[in-house]
Amino acid sequence: MKIHYEFVTGERLELEVDDSIGDIVIEMEVLQSRKNRAETRRHNSLESLQEQQLGRIPKQFVDEKVDIERFIIDLDERERLHQAIRKLEYRDSQIVSLYYFENKTMEEIGKEMGISAVAVSKRLKKIPEKIKKFMI
Repeated sequence: MKIHYEFVTGERLELEVDDSIGDIVIEMEVLQSRKNRAETRRHNSLESLQEQQLGRIPKQFVDEKVDIERFIIDLDERERLHQAIRKLEYRDSQIVSLYYFENKTMEEIGKEMGISAVAVSKRLKKIPEKIKKFMI
């Protein structure tokens, strides 16, 4: 049995194989074709929908409740905040991480860092000013 392949480059290849191997290859190609068809028939391609709508993004992909400009500004501000936190002294950045991102109490942070909860509280009051300086 002969098996024919055509590559993306346009190159063609013909192989002579045993009939039992050829039958397996054909069966695998048929199964793959069915799988691809079953997978793609349930999905809408964004490109095809855009072509149908003459370049407009289909309504099903637009969330009108989202203000894209505000989202991008918030994302930028969040990144600047994280960069400023990384510039803090190690202990201060650790306190910020534990308190704001891991939601630990001042007592838990104090025990973990070997300082009192009052010391954690005092540092937390000073940290916003330090962060503001780094964000300028």
